[in-house]
Amino acid sequence: MANKWVMFGAALMLAACSKKAQPPALGEPASASATAVAVEAKQVVDPKTARMMELLRAVYGDRAAHENYLDVELPDVEKRDELSLYRLEPVAMRELPDGRVVVVANAQMVDTNGEAMAYHVTTGLLSAYILHKEGGQWKTDARHENVASLGSSGTFGEVEWVTLGEGKPGFIVQHGGIWQGYSINLISVFDLADGTLHDLAGDLSLSSENEGACGEETSHCWSVDGKWKFEKREGAPYDDLVLHFTGYDEERAESAPETESRKRKYVSGMARYKFDGGRYVLVEGENIVPGV
Repeated sequence: MANKWVMFGAALMLAACSKKAQPPALGEPASASATAVAVEAKQVVDPKTARMMELLRAVYGDRAAHENYLDVELPDVEKRDELSLYRLEPVAMRELPDGRVVVVANAQMVDTNGEAMAYHVTTGLLSAYILHKEGGQWKTDARHENVASLGSSGTFGEVEWVTLGEGKPGFIVQHGGIWQGYSINLISVFDLADGTLHDLAGDLSLSSENEGACGEETSHCWSVDGKWKFEKREGAPYDDLVLHFTGYDEERAESAPETESRKRKYVSGMARYKFDGGRYVLVEGENIVPGV
């Protein structure tokens, strides 16, 4: 009998614990402690983002009560005298050898409802800032706002920090998009010593494929992938940008029936780009990435 009551008591305790762990019913007010926990969780920002936001606020001031973005007026990417409201979000950060810090950020135009305008056809807008610390305060050395339109769906891809030559820090941005099964990946190159900070590569194609649109009726299918690296050019202030490609290409004649198999061939190649003082130009090989 005693065992029976012990089991009954344990069951009651288990039921109580289960009930306590359940969330409030729809429309039922949450407890004050639960609300505090939810607010605290909502405001958690990773340390790197928090530091980048600190730097952006040093540039613009505390323009908004948001933890991971600012709403600020920025110039149009082409019509530089036209200002509009943009949502500015930090993307990447790097400390330079001289102690200065660089922040790269992405901007999206804000609509009349205060929402960021990010659609599939919308590019991300790149901005970059260089700051140094003086007397415990961050000071802005360079402010490059909306200098490039890259990517799709309102964003661009990964930022990779590079050395373009001896004592020449910079960064590469990979960007592109997917459209109805066709995708392309491009790279842009930026020199942090460049006073105007513009793309020195002009959207070089790095990879593309149409496997998502490659059906039996498709006469041409491909997938070509590229890898990039910088190689020193003797006596030149800037290193060469070298791309190596591998992949395949399948094709059949446009007039051939759909039942006829495409012929696959494996492809490879190399393209070497030299900096000519204004931009990177092709000096050797061929960029074999198909356009989309």
